[in-house]
Amino acid sequence: MSKANYELLSNYINILTNGVDNTEMATRPKWQNGKPAHTVGVINEMHKYNLQDEFPIASVRKLYWKSCIDETLWIWQKKSNNVKDLNARIWDQWANKGEHPEQEIGSIGKAYGYQLGLKNIKTKNGYVDQVDAVLNEIKTNPGSRRIITNIYNHSDLHDMNLYPCAYNTTWLVKKGKLNLTLHQRSNDTLSAGAWNVAQYAALLVMFAQVTGLEAGEFCHFIEDSHCYDMHIPREFQVILNHCSIIQKRLYNVTLDKIFKCEDKETIRQFEDVLDELKEHDYMFDFDSEFKDAERVSLDENTNWFEYLDYIRKTPELAIAKTLIQKMIAYPKLDKFLGFETPKLKLDPNVKDFYDFKSPRTYTGSGIKVEDGKLVRDGKYVNNPESSFNLEGYNPESEGFEFSTPVPVAE
Repeated sequence: MSKANYELLSNYINILTNGVDNTEMATRPKWQNGKPAHTVGVINEMHKYNLQDEFPIASVRKLYWKSCIDETLWIWQKKSNNVKDLNARIWDQWANKGEHPEQEIGSIGKAYGYQLGLKNIKTKNGYVDQVDAVLNEIKTNPGSRRIITNIYNHSDLHDMNLYPCAYNTTWLVKKGKLNLTLHQRSNDTLSAGAWNVAQYAALLVMFAQVTGLEAGEFCHFIEDSHCYDMHIPREFQVILNHCSIIQKRLYNVTLDKIFKCEDKETIRQFEDVLDELKEHDYMFDFDSEFKDAERVSLDENTNWFEYLDYIRKTPELAIAKTLIQKMIAYPKLDKFLGFETPKLKLDPNVKDFYDFKSPRTYTGSGIKVEDGKLVRDGKYVNNPESSFNLEGYNPESEGFEFSTPVPVAE
C-alpha cells in the first residue's frame, strides 16, 4: 500500500472528523433527483510525496490510471480543450453539445489545455506557451524561482464550461532533482481525491526525464477539500475497509517472519501498532461498521449529516485516525506487512515531452451530437505503443468497487 493511500485516508479522516458543512449556503451542484449536493470539507489541505520512494497512486478504490495519464497529456501535451482529442468520456458533462453556438462541438471552452497553449509569453526567440516556457526554463535556467504556470485566467472565465480546479504549478530544481507544487482550488475527494495526485506526479516524472533531472518531491495544496453529502458513508467505508486490511495483516504476521526480520526498528514499529490495536480490540469492529455503512449508503432518504454525527462518535473513526497516522510515520512497516510500492516506468528513449505516447487510444474518427448527447463512433482501447508502465499497482487486492453518484454540475 503506497503512502498515497495513507495520505488519502488521512484526508478522508480529517474531513469526517473536522469538516464543516455548507448547508447554510446555496450550492450549484445538484443530484439527479434535483436535491442540492452539499458538502462537508476542510480548507488548506497539504500533502507531500517523495517520488524517489514511490509513484503516489492510491489503490483504496480502482483508479483508471491510463485514462488519468491520458487526460494529463490531453491538457499538457496536446493543449486541447475538445473532448474529441481525449481518450475517455470524463469531460462529456462539460463539453459543448450545441448549447454554446460560439464553441465547436465537444469543446469545454477556453479552459485547461487552451490556456496552456496560448503563445503569450515573449522570449528573445518569439512568443511561446506556458508548457514550452517551463520546459525551456528548467533546462536553461534551473536556479530560477519563477518557473510557474497558471490557467486561472480571469479574462476568459466567462468562456469556460468549468473553471479550472487544479490551476497553478511551481517548479523548482534542487540538487539535480525537479520538484513540483500544485495548487488546487477545489477537490471532490471520493471521486477525484487520488486523480490529480497521480496526474501531476506523472507529469513531474515526464518533465524530469526530458530535462535530464530526477523526479523529486511533489507537494499538493488543496484550498477546499470536501466530500459530498451522499458520499459520506462511502468515505467511511473506504477508511474501514483499509483499516481492516491492515489489522488482518498485523494479526497474521508469523513468529518466523518476525525472527527473520533483521531491521529491529521495523519490529519495534510493528509491535507498537499491534499493541495499539489490541489495547482497544474490544471497542471496535471495522468489518461490522463497514456493513452498516453499506446499508446507509444505499438509502437515499438518509439525513447524511446526522449520519456524519454518528460516525464522529464511533470508536472505529478514532482508532482509524491513530492507525493511519502511525502507518504514515512508519514507512518500513508497510513493506513488512507485504504491501507493494507502485513505480511508474517511462520509455527511457523518450527525450522530448511531445513524444510520450498515451496508454489509451481511440478507434473511432470523431464525435457528434444526438438527442443532446455526445456520441462516438468508436471505442477506447489500450495503446500497445504506450510510453507508460505502472508496476506494483493492484487496487483489486486492497480496494473495493462501488458506484458513486456524481452531481450534475460541479
